[in-house]
Amino acid sequence: MVIGSISDFYTTNFPRSLRVADLGCPSGPNTLLVISEIIEAIDETCHQLNCKTPEFQVFLNDLPSNDFNNIFKTLLAFYEQLKKEKGENFGPCSITGLPGSFYDWLFPSNTIDFLHSSYRVHWLSQGLIEEAQVDSFNLPFYMPSRKELDDVVCVEGSFYLDQLHIFDVNGDGSDNDDKKSFMFDRFISAQKMAKCIRAVVEPLMAYHFGEAIIDILLSRYMVNISDHLSKVEAKNANFVISLRGK
Repeated sequence: MVIGSISDFYTTNFPRSLRVADLGCPSGPNTLLVISEIIEAIDETCHQLNCKTPEFQVFLNDLPSNDFNNIFKTLLAFYEQLKKEKGENFGPCSITGLPGSFYDWLFPSNTIDFLHSSYRVHWLSQGLIEEAQVDSFNLPFYMPSRKELDDVVCVEGSFYLDQLHIFDVNGDGSDNDDKKSFMFDRFISAQKMAKCIRAVVEPLMAYHFGEAIIDILLSRYMVNISDHLSKVEAKNANFVISLRGK
């Protein structure tokens, strides 16, 4: 969907400078994965149309607690790889870190051509702390239906719903329904799922409840997941949405 949407946008508008933002980016090895796919899609489209690739201006956004220094250390190698694969005349490509919450104002009006965000709403709720702290912690989480999403987009009025797909994925990304020889280990799977949740919610939890609680909390969470996996197969419903501005 990402590749199709960005290619369609480019062939409709042909911008000289393509401005892309990844809202809630990671800071590990997957940081530049989506950006690489977007660049590859545009490069292939330009080859087909026999035209020069646009300039790429990329904004990587996350909370200020994200390790942006770790991201910046990888950029030189990323640029060199682009030059090696695409040639000297490609781009250029500029990647910038943008700390801040995307629930607040991040960009001037009408400055971003393509926004991407993946797995940014997660939550975790356990005991071990005073009830008052739990009551004062507010992390809204709601699983909408397809119709509710469509209605929200229509009421807001800035976009129309271009594509919406719903599909199930295994809770543990290494699980493989198609591979008959795959040996499922619920303890290893629970550990991986707990680490995934930790990567998202740790800054929020630590800020509100303190650093000391995190290891104990995630350890208990892992035990609960393992127990759950012994009874049912873990599946997550994924919404993949493409919006177009009006």
